[in-house]
Formats: sequence, structure tokens, C-alpha cells
Amino acid sequence: MSGSGYWVFAPARLAGGGLIVVDRGFVPEGRQDKATRAAGEVAGVIDMVGVMRWPESPGWFIPQADPGHNLWFLRDPRAIAQAKNWGEVAPSSSTRKPAAPWGLAAPGPAQVDLPDDHLQYAMTWFGLATVLAVCFAFWLRSRWRRGRARPSGS
Repeated sequence: MSGSGYWVFAPARLAGGGLIVVDRGFVPEGRQDKATRAAGEVAGVIDMVGVMRWPESPGWFIPQADPGHNLWFLRDPRAIAQAKNWGEVAPSSSTRKPAAPWGLAAPGPAQVDLPDDHLQYAMTWFGLATVLAVCFAFWLRSRWRRGRARPSGS
């Protein structure tokens, strides 16, 4: 994958009958037309292994999709399916692993990216516990001082 190009998405029918949008891979500029990639067409039943991807959220610097020119800047399976009249699809898409040789399209990385924020969480909770302990110490000290300041006999 080098240079400019496009990611190819296509519908796939699951064994249960539902549809899911599959990331078929990257194709270089000039090969976005399906007719130029006939070797990559698949017919019949295949087994596919991939990673489920949830739709991406739009940001300030991401351009609007252009369905008329088949340009999408975010993974949004339902919007793509609606524009292409594929019918109802799952809200997530799948990025397949490189094992399936589908012609020209080179698959993207099928990596699971789970954040490891345990240290951040631990620091947050220990910090909150420390602040609570300090506040409690100040409260105890104020109660102790108030008790000492009272005149005896009242």
C-alpha cells in the first residue's frame, strides 16, 4: 500500500442471511472501477476471518461523504449501504485478515486495538483516595481544635 488510492468496501451475506460490509482492501489510484479488478471477484461460499469495526465518528476536519462520486471518508456501513441500495446491513463492518487472496485489493491491518489505560485508572483512583484522606485529616484536625478551644465547664 503506497501512494494514493481507495479502500474497497463490499457487502457480504452471512450464513444466517444478514448482510455485513467487508473491507476488501486497498486499490491504487486508477483501479477503483470494479471492471479493472475482475480477478478479485469472489463467487460462492467462502470462509472469512476478520476484525469487527464500529462506525467511525465524524470530526471537524473530516470532509463530508460524496455518495455521487462513491467517496467516503469514514467507515459508515449503513450510509454506504443506503447509497448503494444494498439493503439493511449490520452497523459494524469487518476488516478481513490477509489470508484471503482476492486479487488486486491488498487488505489493511486486521489488528485489535484495545487501549491499555490501567495505569491511568490506577493513578486517578489513588489520587482521589489521597485527596479524600487529606480532606478527612483536615476535617479531623478542625474537630479536634474545636474540642480543645471550648472552655471547660460548658
